[in-house]
Amino acid sequence: MLRSMFLATVLAFLSALIHALGLLGLLYWQTRQWPDLEANFRPRRNLPTFLLLFGVILTLHWIEVSLWAGVYFWRHWLPSWESSLYFSATSYSATGYGDIPLPRAWRLVGVMESITGVLLLGWSAGFFFTVVYRFFEIRIRHWQRQ
Repeated sequence: MLRSMFLATVLAFLSALIHALGLLGLLYWQTRQWPDLEANFRPRRNLPTFLLLFGVILTLHWIEVSLWAGVYFWRHWLPSWESSLYFSATSYSATGYGDIPLPRAWRLVGVMESITGVLLLGWSAGFFFTVVYRFFEIRIRHWQRQ
């Protein structure tokens, strides 16, 4: 059990590191866009930015799901890459259908993936809503200037 929890903790921290680096990159890119957005605000012009943020965040989550799935497949805990990816995605998203189980000695790894996934999904949601809120602030200032 200690080995499984150690492995799960390492995977959780690697997932958080991937997520932090990805969100920091997005934050850096986004803050460089603010002066132009404030100067030339057009609501419809923001749609590509929102879609880009969504796409990058979704990609980060798939990378993290794939990391966990890679360990399941590499360790031969699940019979195929597809089943490893499926199990990982259902665990990460806390859907947890339960139709594909991990071996008994390693099943706590799936639980840790669920905890990690919930935290990282929440982190992404908080990040995305903060960006949306910032756009609303810019829009309000734009209206006040008119």
